[in-house]
Amino acid sequence: MNTEMVVLPAFCGMISFVIWAVVNAWQRRDRFRFVSEFNSRLLDRLGSTKDFSDFLQTDGGKQLMDALTVERGMTDARDRILRATQTGVVFLTLGLGFLFLGWRYSFANHDTFTVLGTIASSLGVGFLFSSGTTYWLARTLGVLDLGPGRAGRQSVVR
Repeated sequence: MNTEMVVLPAFCGMISFVIWAVVNAWQRRDRFRFVSEFNSRLLDRLGSTKDFSDFLQTDGGKQLMDALTVERGMTDARDRILRATQTGVVFLTLGLGFLFLGWRYSFANHDTFTVLGTIASSLGVGFLFSSGTTYWLARTLGVLDLGPGRAGRQSVVR
């Protein structure tokens, strides 16, 4: 395999990752700064820690603090299943594309495309199998309540 065929995609992937990491860190920093400023202003306005504690005991205080948390630890089960399905479809498509390139074009190192295609396809099938199993398990355990009138309910796996 030519060195250029490996270096160019790796370089583009590295640049994309660096941009993603910088933007993600910038968004987290801004959100953290906003939450910190809001909490300090709220504490100043309430006057004491006891007043702040009493405010947090109310329903409005709980909802406000839940909305302004810095990090969300748990995500919706449906979101995780959809994310795994999306990743599986992308890997499977990428793998099939590599397999097609290895089959269609014959040059010195076409086995590399076959190996990459096999690995990517295996990852895609694994992600799809995982998302299907997770969906079945979540439905069986009642985590996904998709019955009538319940479609909008947020269910969280704990």
